[in-house]
Amino acid sequence: MGFFDRIAADWLVLLIPVFSAFVGWFTNVVAIKMMFYPTEPLGKPPWFGWQGIVPANAHRLAKMSTQLILEKLLSLEELFASFKGDAFAEEIEPVVEDITQQIIDEVATKRAPQMWENAGEFMQNQIREQIKEKVRETAIKIVDDFSANITDILDLEKVVVEAVMEDKTLMSMMFLQVGEAEFKFIERSGIWFGFIFGLIQMTIWVYTPADWVLPAAGFFVGYATNWLALKLIFNPREPKKVGPFVIHGLFHKRQLEVTAEFSKLTAGKVLNADNITKTVLGGETAEKIFAIVEKHVRALIEEYMQHPMAAMLVPPDQREELENELVERIRAELPKEGGLLHTFAGKSVDIENSIGDRMKELPPDEFEGVLRPAFQQDEWKLILAGAVLGCVAGVAQLVYLFS
Repeated sequence: MGFFDRIAADWLVLLIPVFSAFVGWFTNVVAIKMMFYPTEPLGKPPWFGWQGIVPANAHRLAKMSTQLILEKLLSLEELFASFKGDAFAEEIEPVVEDITQQIIDEVATKRAPQMWENAGEFMQNQIREQIKEKVRETAIKIVDDFSANITDILDLEKVVVEAVMEDKTLMSMMFLQVGEAEFKFIERSGIWFGFIFGLIQMTIWVYTPADWVLPAAGFFVGYATNWLALKLIFNPREPKKVGPFVIHGLFHKRQLEVTAEFSKLTAGKVLNADNITKTVLGGETAEKIFAIVEKHVRALIEEYMQHPMAAMLVPPDQREELENELVERIRAELPKEGGLLHTFAGKSVDIENSIGDRMKELPPDEFEGVLRPAFQQDEWKLILAGAVLGCVAGVAQLVYLFS
């Protein structure tokens, strides 16, 4: 009996490629879901439970991402080498206004309200402008000191790791958005690969309708579609011409788009002013920050105490108390949005463009490190899961279509 005669005798075999396409698509979708979900462990991983591969490895992936950033994309010393506080004057103007008002509150309205009232509006404005100018100079000195000591006060790896461990969905979101096109390719490619393998599976079944054929073929389809999809994302790294076609790993082909998305997300979601401020004020670096601020604030107060009017307003025995009160108030303002440190962290360096410009120039093997770590260590689990699901689907096909 010929091939087509065998098909005519049992037309259900024509469903094998269709079923195989579904298996290829389904196993790939499940593999992607397994990468990112659930965020928290279900059961007791790895043998009696599951946690998404990315959330389970969030700490390791955060450190690897930081290593890529620091070694290939972002050097703190280089970034801050040309930074000068006087170019920062516009951004810190609200901070200058706040500190000026705090000084006036502490020195004048709190300790000598009547004298301050009697000074009149003109004199008050003159004094306010003089104080503001000195505060502006002091603020610029402070941010210059921040810049000069940047490697002592800013640990980028710590910023990234703490941000990721605080919100484990953050790393998943980063990979999902950066690799959106790649994950869609994995899903869709399962259909086409599955259908092609299904044609082979159908041919084998037509001539050898043994019970083991469909489960074994399902295992192979699930394994092969996941394996092929992962390979085609990253290989070949350089464009290769095969006949009339040019083959290029999808991720490498999208280097410019990936660069834009990665740099935007890194600057906006990870290395942002909130996370930087929280990290530097939450550990050993906090005292270094406070020491810089305190040094310059005390120098400012000391200079004002040389002024005859200031000396009249604040007796010598109250000066230390005044200094301590002002230092504490300014320290409390540092981390607040719009505070000196928060403003410095947000405006001092254009991290997004700095990362983007350098990332565009990365060679393929180094560029691959942006997304590859999410797959590399545990990709065998994704491939094996696809194979097992494919085998189960093969058994179901055998039972329900050809029992």
